[in-house]
Amino acid sequence: MKIRRRYFSDVKGNPQQQKAVSLAIYLKSKLGRSSTITNYTPNKVRTMTGVCQKTFLRYLPLMVEMELVSFAGRHNEHLVINRLSSKTKMRNIDVAKFCYKSFTEVYRSLRAFIVLLIQSRKDYIKRTLQAAHDPKHSDDCKAARREVKRLVKNGTLKDVNEEYKEYGTSYKRMAKETGNCERTAENIVKYAIKKRWVKKTVNIIQTFMRGVMFTDVPGYDFTTKNNGYELKANTYRLMPSVARSLTNNCAGSY
Repeated sequence: MKIRRRYFSDVKGNPQQQKAVSLAIYLKSKLGRSSTITNYTPNKVRTMTGVCQKTFLRYLPLMVEMELVSFAGRHNEHLVINRLSSKTKMRNIDVAKFCYKSFTEVYRSLRAFIVLLIQSRKDYIKRTLQAAHDPKHSDDCKAARREVKRLVKNGTLKDVNEEYKEYGTSYKRMAKETGNCERTAENIVKYAIKKRWVKKTVNIIQTFMRGVMFTDVPGYDFTTKNNGYELKANTYRLMPSVARSLTNNCAGSY
């Protein structure tokens, strides 16, 4: 299944909209090739998909507002899951890796992909800068330089000659993207790691400081008997299959 990329970008920081999109995806996964629940009722939706009636009724108005679903028939008796993918391939994200066991699992998967898109964008910028500054082919260089100029114009990069530097991704930024607290952002990362979608590298800088003896030292997060430690943001590496799902030939979409 493929979903429009904008469904991931438009719902940043809004858990309710994320749940509405997740519910639409889950309903579509249960319907298969069909997109219509004829003569629908909340109870019929529960029987067909397993979604609780209260949950369905809670997010139905929001799904209608976001144009994820619509009604058909003379008396609006049929519920239609609208087309969730774009005809333009580069505007979609492959969500085949999502877990479809329940609505909750789809929601967790969607939040994880929102977080993973941060790293996907960073990887895309890194590849583009490398192609622009150290190209393997002249055609690649021209295309990469055009893309770099576009990224500078929209504010993603500061200047054309900027070098890529990896500073890691903080839980604070992830929390902002998902609209949750930092502890929830940490749980989202744990979920992605459990699914083997991403690999995390913890960045801790250790400095030898003889006799520091657990005292507070400016510039260090904590100390031990003879060492000071600085905690830097973790860095992440997307697994190849997930990286392909997120990029999906999307040159120019970032």
